[in-house]
Amino acid sequence: MANSRDSIDIEPSAPTKKQLQLSAPWFTILGICLILLGTLAIYFSVFTTLVSIFYLGISLIILGIFEALHSFNICMWSRFFLHLFLSVIYLVGGAMIIAYPIMSEINITLFLSFFFIVTGILKLIFALTHHMANKIWNMLDGIVSLLLGILILQQWPESGLWVIGMFVGINMLLTGWNRVMLSYEINQIK
Repeated sequence: MANSRDSIDIEPSAPTKKQLQLSAPWFTILGICLILLGTLAIYFSVFTTLVSIFYLGISLIILGIFEALHSFNICMWSRFFLHLFLSVIYLVGGAMIIAYPIMSEINITLFLSFFFIVTGILKLIFALTHHMANKIWNMLDGIVSLLLGILILQQWPESGLWVIGMFVGINMLLTGWNRVMLSYEINQIK
């Protein structure tokens, strides 16, 4: 049966309710920690951007190592060379990101600005040319994406030093609030 929020009410079983209620305080603690970390990440967005770039570089290097190991387990020569080539790309890309973190921040931010501009335009076109239930929200999504891309591009290359950290912080902040609200909803189950 649908409620006023157009969702389906499903009554959880007694063991599920008990497990959810035991988990609720942990969701609250996790949420509060993420809110605090997200706030710090936003406040120290330049440092967060640098840490995120190093994390990306290290992740690519690890991926390159696993891809190289995987390539030696392949029997077909064509696939072997493809996977070996991919591993070299990952390794070189990760090493370049770690070797030149500031340049990487700036380039990735430029890519993000173009990404937001293009997706904003496409979302607006889609919203204006299709009949849909949430047309206003889709148009707003497109406008916000477009404006965000333009704002990042206007402050580029300086924005490259803080934008990624700001996005990471905002994501952590919203995820933290999501966990706190999940805990609240769990506590509302009778």
